[in-house]
Amino acid sequence: YLKENPVDVIITSGPPHSLHLIGMKLKSKLNVKWISDFRDPWTNIDYFHRLPLSNQSLTKHQQLEESVVKNSDHVIVVGNTMKQEFLAYNAQVDVISNGFDTYQNDEDIVLDDEFTITHMGMMNADRNPRSLWHVLKKLSDTNTDFKKALKIRLIGKVADEVKEELMLFEKNQVEFIDYLNHTEVHKYQCASQLLLLSINNVPNAKGIVTGKIFEYLQAKRPILAIGPEDGDAADILNTTKAGKIFDFREEEKLEAYVSSLFAQYKVRNLVVDSNNIDGYHRKQLTKELARIIKKINA
Repeated sequence: YLKENPVDVIITSGPPHSLHLIGMKLKSKLNVKWISDFRDPWTNIDYFHRLPLSNQSLTKHQQLEESVVKNSDHVIVVGNTMKQEFLAYNAQVDVISNGFDTYQNDEDIVLDDEFTITHMGMMNADRNPRSLWHVLKKLSDTNTDFKKALKIRLIGKVADEVKEELMLFEKNQVEFIDYLNHTEVHKYQCASQLLLLSINNVPNAKGIVTGKIFEYLQAKRPILAIGPEDGDAADILNTTKAGKIFDFREEEKLEAYVSSLFAQYKVRNLVVDSNNIDGYHRKQLTKELARIIKKINA
């Protein structure tokens, strides 16, 4: 097909990273320009250490990943941590993060009456923010107003062990909601008092940038994050001033921060003054992709 319908540039986007192997082969056979786009890491993805791989299989994955990065005319990644790793094999690496689309009629959404802390997406064992549960339980036990107002809302698939830990709370303090379509999820995001971003507590946690962080930015509600304070997600929150992140075991500062947010909620002044979020709009990200395509095709 490509011999009869030639193209200037091929872009392979993974996972699945097997697509990059197809791109590498096409470049070799047709001498076409090729961009490999990593929307998630390959051997550094959060669950990779759980895969039942033999030493030989592990070595093969690493060799294939290195070969893809070395042979690409340009490499695109979602965060600076992955960029620094790949620069060892290819000087042409750029960050184009995930992003958000424009929604309409957000002004019609009314904030929740309760002190809602909402998490969107899968909550598995690695992503379980135990320090936050401990803090919320402590504040509930010592502050009657906090206990009455608190609502922990988890939308999406939740691991059984997370549900077991949440049995610490009263039933009316926790709400589980199964799958919702994108429009409904956005409404919950905009109506929530706080949005919870929980980074997987795994060896490569610094490089994890979940897609939901960009949806959270667009919702313009305060983001409370648990994860590495020097990671890629922290950089985004610090740059946009859209929220604050606390290390996995940091409970004292987290408690003080949640208490301050609750005080703002009590006087109906819990807001976020975020900035620099337009750069994460998909229109801007697409412009950056177009710039790269033009550059390698010059």
